[in-house]
Amino acid sequence: MLDRTPSRELQEHLWVFPMDYPIKLIGDAGDELRVAVVAILHKHFPEFNANSLKVQPSRTGKYHSITAQLRFEELEQVHALYADLAACPLIKTAL
Repeated sequence: MLDRTPSRELQEHLWVFPMDYPIKLIGDAGDELRVAVVAILHKHFPEFNANSLKVQPSRTGKYHSITAQLRFEELEQVHALYADLAACPLIKTAL
Protein backbone atom coordinates (compact mmCIF):
# COMPACT_ATOMS: atom_id res chain seq x y z
CA MET A 1 0.00 0.00 0.00
CA LEU A 2 1.31 3.45 -0.94
CA ASP A 3 1.90 5.82 1.98
CA ARG A 4 0.45 9.20 1.00
CA THR A 5 1.10 10.91 4.34
CA PRO A 6 3.07 14.14 3.78
CA SER A 7 6.47 14.16 5.44
CA ARG A 8 6.86 16.59 8.34
CA GLU A 9 10.67 16.44 8.09
CA LEU A 10 10.84 19.37 5.68
CA GLN A 11 13.04 21.73 7.69
CA GLU A 12 10.15 24.19 7.71
CA HIS A 13 11.92 26.45 10.19
CA LEU A 14 14.37 27.37 7.41
CA TRP A 15 11.70 28.50 4.94
CA VAL A 16 11.18 32.20 4.31
CA PHE A 17 7.87 33.33 2.85
CA PRO A 18 6.95 34.37 0.30
CA MET A 19 9.08 31.92 -1.68
CA ASP A 20 9.30 30.51 -5.16
CA TYR A 21 9.26 26.74 -5.17
CA PRO A 22 9.55 24.21 -7.99
CA ILE A 23 7.29 21.20 -7.58
CA LYS A 24 7.61 17.95 -9.53
CA LEU A 25 4.84 15.41 -9.80
CA ILE A 26 5.06 11.91 -11.25
CA GLY A 27 2.15 9.80 -12.43
CA ASP A 28 0.92 7.47 -15.13
CA ALA A 29 1.25 8.95 -18.61
CA GLY A 30 -1.89 10.45 -20.09
CA ASP A 31 -3.98 13.58 -20.39
CA GLU A 32 -5.90 12.71 -17.21
CA LEU A 33 -2.80 13.38 -15.09
CA ARG A 34 -2.26 16.85 -16.56
CA VAL A 35 -5.95 17.74 -16.20
CA ALA A 36 -5.96 16.64 -12.54
CA VAL A 37 -2.75 18.55 -11.76
CA VAL A 38 -4.04 21.74 -13.41
CA ALA A 39 -7.30 21.51 -11.44
CA ILE A 40 -5.44 21.14 -8.13
CA LEU A 41 -3.01 23.95 -8.93
CA HIS A 42 -5.84 26.29 -9.97
CA LYS A 43 -7.60 25.57 -6.68
CA HIS A 44 -4.59 26.78 -4.70
CA PHE A 45 -3.21 29.31 -7.21
CA PRO A 46 -6.14 30.76 -9.22
CA GLU A 47 -3.78 32.81 -11.39
CA PHE A 48 -1.58 29.82 -12.28
CA ASN A 49 -0.78 29.61 -15.99
CA ALA A 50 -1.29 25.99 -17.07
CA ASN A 51 0.84 26.64 -20.17
CA SER A 52 3.88 27.04 -17.92
CA LEU A 53 3.79 23.35 -16.91
CA LYS A 54 6.64 21.22 -18.18
CA VAL A 55 5.68 17.63 -19.00
CA GLN A 56 8.41 15.05 -19.51
CA PRO A 57 7.73 11.42 -20.44
CA SER A 58 9.80 8.64 -18.88
CA ARG A 59 12.16 6.61 -21.04
CA THR A 60 9.56 3.86 -21.38
CA GLY A 61 6.66 6.28 -21.83
CA LYS A 62 4.74 4.72 -18.95
CA TYR A 63 5.03 7.79 -16.68
CA HIS A 64 5.01 11.55 -17.01
CA SER A 65 6.71 14.02 -14.73
CA ILE A 66 5.09 17.43 -14.46
CA THR A 67 7.07 20.39 -13.17
CA ALA A 68 5.59 23.70 -12.04
CA GLN A 69 7.14 26.79 -10.51
CA LEU A 70 4.91 28.07 -7.68
CA ARG A 71 4.93 31.12 -5.41
CA PHE A 72 3.94 30.25 -1.85
CA GLU A 73 2.86 33.07 0.46
CA GLU A 74 2.61 31.03 3.68
CA LEU A 75 3.33 27.60 5.13
CA GLU A 76 -0.35 26.63 5.24
CA GLN A 77 -0.46 26.87 1.43
CA VAL A 78 2.29 24.26 1.17
CA HIS A 79 0.48 21.83 3.47
CA ALA A 80 -2.90 22.34 1.77
CA LEU A 81 -1.45 21.80 -1.70
CA TYR A 82 0.46 18.66 -0.75
CA ALA A 83 -2.64 17.25 0.97
CA ASP A 84 -4.67 17.64 -2.24
CA LEU A 85 -1.85 16.21 -4.35
CA ALA A 86 -1.54 13.21 -2.01
CA ALA A 87 -5.30 12.62 -2.27
CA CYS A 88 -5.17 12.41 -6.07
CA PRO A 89 -4.91 8.75 -7.16
CA LEU A 90 -3.30 9.72 -10.48
CA ILE A 91 -0.25 11.24 -8.77
CA LYS A 92 2.28 8.64 -7.65
CA THR A 93 4.93 10.99 -6.23
CA ALA A 94 5.12 14.68 -5.35
CA LEU A 95 8.56 16.18 -4.87
